[in-house]
Amino acid sequence: MHNARAAVAKYLSETRKIKINPEEVIIAPGGKPLIFLSILAFIEKDDEVLYPNPTYPAYESAINFVGGKAVAIPLLEEKDFCFDAKDLEKNITPRTKMIILNSPGNPTGGVLTLEDLEEVARLAKKYNLLVFSDEIYSRIIYDGEHHSIISLPGMKERTILLDGFSKTYAMTGWRMGYAAAPLKIIEGLTKLILNSVSCTNTFVQLAGIEALEGKQDEVDKMLKEFKKRRN
Repeated sequence: MHNARAAVAKYLSETRKIKINPEEVIIAPGGKPLIFLSILAFIEKDDEVLYPNPTYPAYESAINFVGGKAVAIPLLEEKDFCFDAKDLEKNITPRTKMIILNSPGNPTGGVLTLEDLEEVARLAKKYNLLVFSDEIYSRIIYDGEHHSIISLPGMKERTILLDGFSKTYAMTGWRMGYAAAPLKIIEGLTKLILNSVSCTNTFVQLAGIEALEGKQDEVDKMLKEFKKRRN
């Protein structure tokens, strides 16, 4: 029987153009638990997390829940709903521990450029920060191509990449997401998953394997329709 982590690792290795091993992948019942548990694992009281604004509400909610400080980085309409790198650096303090990225972004649809990601990578390395990159909409893109910060030199070691099945494969109610990260981080997240939700049920994992390894005609058809509506 195929393994869901192996299927995800193969898919990420192909789409992010960087080697991801099955042991560096965690499967969870949806992406949201991985957002919460990643913040729970790394953010202590009064630690600061930079996050894009406007954005998906779960980031700020989770940061506040664990006693951290959510620092909003404005997404600017004049920059196609991307942030200004200067805004990012001027908000980094000795208490900053994590930068959250969401590209393509919810709710704006903004897409970070490769240059944007290179600047975030530079800052993450300069200030020794962890990056949480929510790429759940990585296939819902109409112009150009998706770029992932995990693909950049030196960033696999400090990135938690989140993706899943709800958007690309219209599997929202199935509750299946995944993350890729360095092995030490995955081992810690696995302990949190095992002691909270136990696991993602088997038939959903089998469906996820089928989605990744099967024909992509329906995805292409859906994206074509979405692009038509957008235009």
